[in-house]
Amino acid sequence: MFTWRDVVSLLASYLLAHIVVLSIYRLNFHPYAKYPGPFLAKITCLYGAYYAYTGGMHLDILRCHKKYGKFVRYRPDGLLVNSPEGFHDIYGNGRKVKKSKSYMVHGQGNLLGIQDKTEYARNKKIFQQGFSDTANREHEHKFIPVINTFVDKISENGIQTYVEGQGGWTEPKNMALWCTYLTTDVVTKVMFTTSWDLLVSPLNRGVLSAVQAIVRLVGTLHYWPHHTYHELTALLFLPHLTWSMKALRQHSIAVMSSSRAAREADPSINDVFAFFSSVRDQESGELALSADAVRRNCANFIIAGSDTTASSLAATFFYLSRDEVAYRKIAGEVRAAFPSAEAVRAGPVLNSCVYLRAALNESLRLSPVAAQPLWREAEPGLSVAGESIAAGLNVAASIFSLHHDESAFPEPAQWDMSRWLADPTKDEHGEKERLRILGRSWAPFSAGPRQCIAKNFALMELMLTMAHVFLQLDFERVGTLGEGKQWEYEMKSYFTSYMEGPMVRFKKREV
Repeated sequence: MFTWRDVVSLLASYLLAHIVVLSIYRLNFHPYAKYPGPFLAKITCLYGAYYAYTGGMHLDILRCHKKYGKFVRYRPDGLLVNSPEGFHDIYGNGRKVKKSKSYMVHGQGNLLGIQDKTEYARNKKIFQQGFSDTANREHEHKFIPVINTFVDKISENGIQTYVEGQGGWTEPKNMALWCTYLTTDVVTKVMFTTSWDLLVSPLNRGVLSAVQAIVRLVGTLHYWPHHTYHELTALLFLPHLTWSMKALRQHSIAVMSSSRAAREADPSINDVFAFFSSVRDQESGELALSADAVRRNCANFIIAGSDTTASSLAATFFYLSRDEVAYRKIAGEVRAAFPSAEAVRAGPVLNSCVYLRAALNESLRLSPVAAQPLWREAEPGLSVAGESIAAGLNVAASIFSLHHDESAFPEPAQWDMSRWLADPTKDEHGEKERLRILGRSWAPFSAGPRQCIAKNFALMELMLTMAHVFLQLDFERVGTLGEGKQWEYEMKSYFTSYMEGPMVRFKKREV
């Protein structure tokens, strides 16, 4: 007669045998068995999940590429490649890949999680209209006042205007926080006409902790088999996830309700949320998006539009406050281009600020908005950097590692905005080729059909914000918060990037 001890012993033996057999298969007979990589990464998803949760994945992947070479097996069914050729073989237009099943964690109806290419193309066509060039020109009028508020707030000093005896400098500001307040207010203003007003009130700032918790969990769940998502969440993360999702949902519903109320009071208001809620299918005449799909994707745009742009903006403050030569060049350029704050608008004059754009390019290179690999599932016939990838397996590239490729970026850990500028003392053809290679190896918003649909909006927001800051303020660093090794801005790579610092103080200019 079997006892409970016998049953437990049999189950333990079965589990052990299963692990041993599975490990032997993955190490010796799996299609990816020939590729090098960390031992644990070859046999278990726990390796990637650990680095995703702790935020050090971007650095670990870079270390792995330095140790193992161009190809690294980073999960049992996942291969990483680090080369411009391999990157574009995966993410370029017309490639034989689709979104990995790991994106199921984002939920149905979310643009990020759609695997089917036809369905994705249909949804993308709708959503990208909200951030087209025409739409962006309309958005600019909405968020310029938010940028002005940002400039006012970072140049304030609490109760006193300035710190006495410090030449008009403000108290230090944590720019990771203030940049997040700005970008969150911008994206909610553009999406809903109203906003959470994080710049002016601490009332809603708690939502940022909820967003970070969700992003961290999502990044971790990307490294678990898709059929265990619900079980894993229920066992390990449900209480914290429930609180975070509830907080984000409550704040999102509140801002959506305010948007509806504003449109009822003034029917001429036309924001992105209104467009998504009313757009109709051209063939059937029915609403193209369900209310749930609108809500999910609006929440997604809030996260993407706040986290990603904020990290890039904070990185720019970090590096420019440590490079006096670059700072002076950009300050002179911006202050010569615009006679007043009212004149700072998107267009040819702003685009002529080549030093400012070079600084943003370099900050985006060292602090990309998505530092974790964006996994893709291979379809039949896929070849990546000369290697055939079996259908159904996962393949990806790390944008952080791509941006540290020494063949494209000499001294890759060094912040140097001049690498984005043609050197007039060198051969013109050679400089054009060098810049072409840089452009092919620079992909902070990814590339191809799945690249960020709000890329141009984000770049416009970054350019306008820094132009306003340089025109109206001087700034300098205080302390070393945010500094990592080799003078790089330290970041955590959850599904999106998170930073702390830099501490910066400001002084108003007479314009």
